[in-house]
Amino acid sequence: ANLTAAEDLVGELWPADALAARGLSADALSFDFGQESDNQDDFASLLVALLFAIGLMLAFLVIQFRSSVQPILVFLAVPFSFFGVFTLLERSDNPLSFFVMVGFIALVGVAVNNTILLVDAANQARRAGATRAEAISDAVEKRFRPLVVTTATTVAGLLPLALSDPFWEALCFVLIGGLVS
Repeated sequence: ANLTAAEDLVGELWPADALAARGLSADALSFDFGQESDNQDDFASLLVALLFAIGLMLAFLVIQFRSSVQPILVFLAVPFSFFGVFTLLERSDNPLSFFVMVGFIALVGVAVNNTILLVDAANQARRAGATRAEAISDAVEKRFRPLVVTTATTVAGLLPLALSDPFWEALCFVLIGGLVS
């Protein structure tokens, strides 16, 4: 945003007629932001990748659950991870970056996977004749402990990498914060 603002300011201060008055062509000023333009392209491609991943997951879930409502229910778990992600990034002094976005895409997949296990367990209980409330209670009772244990082992596995290597720190903290949240 700062680079774009600087480019706009220079364009306002030196319009084509001001350059022509000095004997320069209208395209005499150009901007080369170096790697910053690559970073902007990377972020744009990550946004496309995130949208593609979400669309693909939704399609698979619609096929798996034979429902269009249950996949939306599954994706409702994702916003609950935002609090942990942004809190841990702020506490660890990590700005939004390419690795944060990669970690976020991975987190969406893990959060969706965990929720699929709960919804599938509830669906199995419903097919066995349980009411909705009983099915939800049964799913939480049967799947809560395994989900907590797998989350704890994932966090324990990521923590040494997050604390020992600044290169991977942001990605690991996104996953850790989202999973804990």
